[in-house]
Amino acid sequence: MNELKHKYTNEIVCPYCGYEFSDSWEFDGDEDLGLIECEECDKSFYATRDIEITYSTQKAKYGTCKVCGAKEVVLENYCSSMGNHDHMCLRCGEKEKQKLRKKYFEELESYKEEKK
Repeated sequence: MNELKHKYTNEIVCPYCGYEFSDSWEFDGDEDLGLIECEECDKSFYATRDIEITYSTQKAKYGTCKVCGAKEVVLENYCSSMGNHDHMCLRCGEKEKQKLRKKYFEELESYKEEKK
């Protein structure tokens, strides 16, 4: 008797009859899906969802900070509804984010006061 391929498949496969559940993604739960009854042979089996984790990376942009002049530092761009700032080192960028956040809340508070 041939061994059925039922481990590490793209869909849930019944280990008894080989029936493939084409809607495997619809099963609720995380990794342990529990006891499942096969629609084809009516036998029950346990199913587990195996999750694969992958990672991606990208190079950080290095250069001279437009604010403090630090050289060969990681640069980031900061954008918000209050303004856009680019080519800032992480330290200056964090300070700018705090300023923009403060300005945003001040304008929001001012707007609320006008509506009263």
